[in-house]
Amino acid sequence: MNVRCHAYQLPAETYRELEPQILEQLGDADRDQLMYLLSAHDLDIPLLSGEWRVLFAATENDFYQRLDTDRRRARMAVSPEELADFVSKLREKELSKDWSPIDFSLAELADALPANCDLVGVVFVEESDNWLWCAPSYEIQAIPADVFSIIEVHINALIEQGDHASLARLCSDHCEAAVEFSVPRWDVLRQHVAERVPELVQVFAQVIAPPSDYTSICEALRLVADPLFQPSLDAWLRVHGDTDHYALYFRDIGFERSG
Repeated sequence: MNVRCHAYQLPAETYRELEPQILEQLGDADRDQLMYLLSAHDLDIPLLSGEWRVLFAATENDFYQRLDTDRRRARMAVSPEELADFVSKLREKELSKDWSPIDFSLAELADALPANCDLVGVVFVEESDNWLWCAPSYEIQAIPADVFSIIEVHINALIEQGDHASLARLCSDHCEAAVEFSVPRWDVLRQHVAERVPELVQVFAQVIAPPSDYTSICEALRLVADPLFQPSLDAWLRVHGDTDHYALYFRDIGFERSG
């Protein structure tokens, strides 16, 4: 699935006029066709990867959604008649509290939409696939424990689907710190891991390590974080190695290229 999703607000009269076409094209039309229908939108709020995923999961039984993993599509329509219920859901105190660790735009969306009325309709559409052309890099990313607890189910789903490109964007959207490696330094790191701390080989292969393993993994990484070969990793461990517990994402671009 795509990393980000946009919420487009349409005036109620415009939405009602276009609704049959919108609902038809949510499932089968390519993004450009759908965006042509939504060209009269008067609000555009982008949601980060974790945000739209938790929103869609919380509303999957209430509003019209179309998800297509193979084609990386994530779409939802909220009619003017459904708007009051949707805004009420967005503003639930318990949900707002649960989502707060990953909330960059959900609160903005909740505040922007009018409550207790049917003045607008909202259509959610995935971002364009231009992000797929960004040059990937080998990385170790640190995801805060409270954030990981929210997006873990979505991380695991992407791993199961083998969509490592989307996984990288999801983790990048919500990580707190990262170490980037050149190809030679990543190769040296993998070589030193195999020679000095072979127990980390499986950790790299599993891609994600939970916060409960953070301390032991940092201790193991210190054995291969020679400043001569891995100055960035050495510096990162000195700053973050003894701080809060994180989930760790080991981004191997070989998985993305083969996916």
